[in-house]
Amino acid sequence: MLSSATNALRALEYLVDHREAGVSELGRALGVTPGTAHRLVGTLVAEGFAEQNGSNRKYRPGPKVLELAERVRGRVDVRDVAHDHLVELVERVQETANLGALQDNRIIYLDKVMSDQPFGIEAKVGSRVPAYVTALGKSILAHSSEPVVERYLAAMSSGDAGDGSHRPPSVKAFRAELAKVVKQGFSEDAGEYMPDVFCVAAPAFGAGPQPVAAVSVSAPRSRFRANRKDLVREVRDAADALSRELRSLGITGPIG
Repeated sequence: MLSSATNALRALEYLVDHREAGVSELGRALGVTPGTAHRLVGTLVAEGFAEQNGSNRKYRPGPKVLELAERVRGRVDVRDVAHDHLVELVERVQETANLGALQDNRIIYLDKVMSDQPFGIEAKVGSRVPAYVTALGKSILAHSSEPVVERYLAAMSSGDAGDGSHRPPSVKAFRAELAKVVKQGFSEDAGEYMPDVFCVAAPAFGAGPQPVAAVSVSAPRSRFRANRKDLVREVRDAADALSRELRSLGITGPIG
């Protein structure tokens, strides 16, 4: 019974990976006879996990696969997924790591893992700050679609994206900054939000084209400058690892 269940799951995984397959192909891939493959795929069809393509008689994933994927996706808390990546990042760099998303033209801090190093004042989880003065905001906006960027620039110019204490840059200067971020693959905040606190960030993507969030590391200016190269590398690696996991979970849109 266990072997049959295992082979049925393997058959389903093969169909998902290859989109569709015939009985003989499934049998070869699973190392079973065509008769066994036919029984396995028949079980999947009966339960709604597979269906037959009437034009070529091959089998493909059924509607129940999509239904389950949507149900799982709806229960995923991206912050829980990202938290372990932040913990690992802090262990590697011994500085504070942050997770942020763009929401209502501001960056919202979704999670933070503190280091044991002395630090000082910093943004708390749940706080909202102008995206244009944060490395998190620059990373997300630099990799967002043009309509998203245009809407943000309009809000920034009108004052709807600020907080009254951080003067926004000109549209031209901010566009140049975003272009620089895209070219180098990471963004920086050189004390723009909090004096003497420097940050580096990189975007995290899911299954869709827009960034889901961004990961950053914050450090006092002296420690940041001394370790900038390593911090950039580690943040980019952490964001890439998070992106792979978000894609595997089918997360498609921004969070927060």
